[in-house]
Amino acid sequence: MIALALTLATLQQQAPAGLPQDAEAVYPAMPVLTPAEGSGVTPVVTIHAATATLTKDTVTFESLTLYKNTSATEGEVNLDVDFGSYRSGFGSAIKVEGKWSDQPLPDPQIVVRTPESTDAGHYTLRYKLAMKKNATHSLRLKFTVPVGKSGVDREERLIAYRVRDLGQTPALEQFRLSVKYNSESVFVPIGATPDWGWQIGANGAYLKLDGRKSDKDSLLVFRYYPPSF
Repeated sequence: MIALALTLATLQQQAPAGLPQDAEAVYPAMPVLTPAEGSGVTPVVTIHAATATLTKDTVTFESLTLYKNTSATEGEVNLDVDFGSYRSGFGSAIKVEGKWSDQPLPDPQIVVRTPESTDAGHYTLRYKLAMKKNATHSLRLKFTVPVGKSGVDREERLIAYRVRDLGQTPALEQFRLSVKYNSESVFVPIGATPDWGWQIGANGAYLKLDGRKSDKDSLLVFRYYPPSF
């Protein structure tokens, strides 16, 4: 009976919107910057550009985000770098390389990691940073996660990237996501969702969402067949 209950619980576990129900995936989220308690800064995201480079088994994400402090005061902010997991453990700790206004990120103050046994998990690193008054700061991140799997006999591959609710009124001036690959990593693309004007070719996929008001979470997913298919 216990085994049956566990099986039913697994079947009832719903995949995050955008992921196939049978997927196994670890996926990053767009970084989020919020004022620390008592801080008077008001950070606004103006530009976010990310590139995902595929190899046979991994995908390396590199991103640039520009944040503007629209307040005439300086203060501390919290940077959260988040990863989600659906039916896939995180394995070893995810190594994040980063720079804040061209200076290396400090060690994370908070690391939250859910048990490997859960179907849906989260991995979060929080950094304490400082913003100058009326200034624009750049954030560069780089990390590698496993390529996701789905489909019959786990033949399909996928990568996903979560666009966050930024909690701000101004729309993003620029949002870009590029997926880079070649014949050694991708045999044929299956497609990308949501259907927001993706451009998909033999060596890469590209999504441009300039002027998007990010007022809700959305999961961007690119699916393909590998050379072993």
